[in-house]
Amino acid sequence: MNDFKQTLNMLRPFYRGLPIIAVVMFLSVAAAKKYLNYTTPMYESVVHIKLADAQVGIPHSNLYRDFDVFASANKIGAEVEMLKSQVVIEKALEHIDLTQTVYRVGEMNKTELYSDCPFKMKTRYIDPKVMDSVFSVVISNDSNLVITGPKGIKVSGKINFPIMTPFVEFYFFKNDSLFLKKPKLLLNDKYEFVLNSPKVLLKQIEEKIDVVTLDKEVPILRIAFKSASAVKSADIVNTLAEAYIKDYVEERYTAADTTVNFLNRELKNYNEKLSISEEEIETFKKKNNVVNIKQETETDLRKLSELRNHLSGLQMDLVAIDSLDKYITSGKDAFKDLAPNFQTFNDLLSTELIKKIKQLQADRLDLLLKYTKENEKVKVVDDKLNELYSYLQESIKNTRQNLQFKYDDLKKTIQESEEAFATYPYKDRKMTILDRNFSLNDQIYRFLREKQTDAEIARSASISFHRIISKGEIPTKPVSPNPGLLKVVAGFLGFLFGTLFIYLVHFLKGRVDNATNVEKSTDIPIIGGIPKIKSQTKYKEVFKKLSIDLELKKYLEKGSVIAINSFDRNEGKRKIAIGIAKFIPSLGKK
Repeated sequence: MNDFKQTLNMLRPFYRGLPIIAVVMFLSVAAAKKYLNYTTPMYESVVHIKLADAQVGIPHSNLYRDFDVFASANKIGAEVEMLKSQVVIEKALEHIDLTQTVYRVGEMNKTELYSDCPFKMKTRYIDPKVMDSVFSVVISNDSNLVITGPKGIKVSGKINFPIMTPFVEFYFFKNDSLFLKKPKLLLNDKYEFVLNSPKVLLKQIEEKIDVVTLDKEVPILRIAFKSASAVKSADIVNTLAEAYIKDYVEERYTAADTTVNFLNRELKNYNEKLSISEEEIETFKKKNNVVNIKQETETDLRKLSELRNHLSGLQMDLVAIDSLDKYITSGKDAFKDLAPNFQTFNDLLSTELIKKIKQLQADRLDLLLKYTKENEKVKVVDDKLNELYSYLQESIKNTRQNLQFKYDDLKKTIQESEEAFATYPYKDRKMTILDRNFSLNDQIYRFLREKQTDAEIARSASISFHRIISKGEIPTKPVSPNPGLLKVVAGFLGFLFGTLFIYLVHFLKGRVDNATNVEKSTDIPIIGGIPKIKSQTKYKEVFKKLSIDLELKKYLEKGSVIAINSFDRNEGKRKIAIGIAKFIPSLGKK
C-alpha cells in the first residue's frame, strides 16, 4: 500500500503538468513541420546488376565462355570495388554533363535545378583558381544578367551575348525546350552555380555512391545514389551501370586482342617453317627419285618421334616461361590487370601466389585512397608485394633452369638415338627426318590455328555477361528527411522534455503540498490529514476520524494541550479547533 501511495505521489506532478507537456509536444511537432518546409529533400535512385556466373553463365553464352581463355571465377567483392573505382566513374562522367551545378536561391533555402534550369550556360577560358567556387547570378527583364564572382567581382551582361569576367567567359541562353514543357516557368530570379572541377566532382560521386551486394551468395549488386535532384540521381546510377558494363566488354576485348596478335605472329613463324619442310621433302624426292620408303625399326622410330614431341613440348615451355617472365616483370606495377598464360607455371602454390599479389595490390589501392605512399601501412603492403615478386621471379628462374636441363638432356638423348640410324640407308634416314619435321610443324600449326580461332571468337564477342536487371527510375518521393518519422521523433522529444521540465520545476520549488513532503522536511510525525470538505457529512467523517487518531496516538491524555497554528491568516485554524472540540466528547473526553 505504501508503495502504491509513493507511486501516486511520484505521478502527481505528471498529471498536473499534462497541459504543459501537451503544449511542448505541439510546439515540437510544429517546429518539425516548419523544418520540413525549409529543408532540402534527398532523392535516391537504385540500379540492380546481375554479375556473370562463371560456372553456369547465361543462356547462349556457353560458346563464348568455353572459348574464353581468360574466364575466371567472379568475386563479388572485387566487382563492388570495381564499380566504385575512379576508372568506371570517370568513364561514366564522359557520358553525363555534371560540370556545372545550378541552384535557384530562395529566401530560406536553395534548390538544385539540374534538368529544370530555365537557362543553359557555356564557358570558355576558365581560370583553374575559380573552379569549385560559387558564382551568383541575378536575371531580370528576361535578359539582363548580373554575375557576382569570387572576391565580390560583379559583371553585367545579357542572355545570348558573351560575358567576359576576369576568370572565365560566359555565354547564357534560354532553355527553350524546357519552356515548351513548362510555359509558366520563371526565368527572372536569383541563382547560384558552381563550375565543378573533375577531381572534386569525381570525389563527390565516389563518396555518395553506394554499392552493396544483396546477399553474399547471390551475385547481384545494388547501386544507389542520393541527390537533391530526382532526375540527377537516376541519370548517375544508370550511366554508371552502363559504363561498368562497357568497361567489362572493353577489358575482355583488350585481353583477347592481345592473344590474337601473339598467335598471329606465331602462326606466321610456323607457317614459314611448314613451307620450308614441304619444300625440303619435295626437293629430296625429286633429287633422289624417291616414291616410297619402307619403314625400318618401327619401334625405334616411334620412340624417336615421341622424344622429338617431348623436346618440342619442352621448347614451347621454355618460350612460354620466357614470355611469362617478361610479361610479369614489365607489368608487376599493375599486376591485378594482367592475364598471363600460365602454360608451364600452373601449380597450386603459384596460382595462390598470383591471387595473393592481386589481393595485396587491390588493398594497396584502397589504402592510397586514405594515406600517402609514405604511410606505414602502405609500406608494409609494398614490402609484402616485393617479397612475393622476388619469390615469383626466383621460382620462374628455377623452373626455367630445370626445363633447360631437361631440354639439353633430351636433346642429347635424341642425338644419340639418331646416331643409331647411321647404319640405315641415307635415303631412309633423310626421308624419315623430313617427314618427322613436317609432321611436327604441322601439328604445332594446327594447334595454334585452333587457339587463334578461339581467341578471335572471344574478341568478336561484344556482349557482356553482366546484366542490368532493373534500371534506376526517377524517384517521386524523397528518402530523406522522412516526414512521418521526423514528426514522431519531434513529438516524443517534446513529451520527454516537457516531462523533464515538469519534474524539474516540481523538485526545485519550495512548496509543501502533501504529507510526503512534510515528512521529508521535518522530524515531527503526521497525525492525520484533512482533505477539502464539501459537505456536512464529509465534515463529520473527517473530524471523527481525526479525533479517533488523536485518541489512539495518546494525544488526548489528561492534561494534554493541542495547539493549532498556521503561517498565515484564514488557513482554517478555527474550523479545525471547533471540529476536534465537537467530536472529543464522543470519546468520553472533556
